[in-house]
Parts: sequence; C-alpha cells; structure tokens
Amino acid sequence: MQQNPISFSKSILPLFFLFVLANSLLIFFRKMMYAHQIDVWVVFAANCILFVISLLSLALHIQATHKKTPMASVSNVMLVTLMKLLVLGGAAILYLVLAGPGRSVYAVFVGMVLYLIYTFIEVSIAAKINGNNQ
Repeated sequence: MQQNPISFSKSILPLFFLFVLANSLLIFFRKMMYAHQIDVWVVFAANCILFVISLLSLALHIQATHKKTPMASVSNVMLVTLMKLLVLGGAAILYLVLAGPGRSVYAVFVGMVLYLIYTFIEVSIAAKINGNNQ
C-alpha cells in the first residue's frame, strides 16, 4: 500500500477557507442580499451541504488512490457525481416545493454558483492528489 503524501486534513484547507469566507460574506452582506430577494438562510444551507459533500468526496477520492486499479478513481467520480445530483437536486426541489410563494429562486442560483466554486476547488485538490500519487 502506497502512502499518500497529502493528508486529508491538509487537503481540506481550501474547502474550509471557502466555507468560512462564504459564511462571512453572507453575514456581512445579509441586508443587501435580502434587498435583492436572496434568502441568506437558503444560501447558508446550500453552503453547508456543499461543504459536507465535498468532504465526503475528498475522503472517497483519497481512499481510491490507495487502490491499485485505475477503475477505482473512475468509480469514485461517478459515485460522487450521482451523490451530488441526488442530494443537491433533491434539496433544491424540496425547498422550491415546500417554500411556496415566498421562495427565493435567486438563493438557489447563488447556491449553484457556490457549487461551481466548490467543484473547481475539489477537482484542483483531486488533481494534486493524483499528481503526487503517481
């Protein structure tokens, strides 16, 4: 079994900083966001869900690097994509249905932007892990 030089705790630092930065911006700009019909609590919930899913994804990816087969990384990517689709899509649909007429569609769009940022950081970390593993 090959040791991975990048530990899990070091690899999650960019995700943790994004999580803290996004929550800090939500607190700082909450009045402006409410003025633009963006529900801060919905964006906060999306940020928390994205952070947890990204942590799970990185844990799975680090676990897959310890396996000898290249198919393990492909399976991991497919599993994480399916997990994100089901969890995030289900959460968005559930919110839009249950919130009724007071729903904040703009908050869902902000969540989508956060998804793109989290995915970019996650892919960068995964590429770094794979580069160090070879």
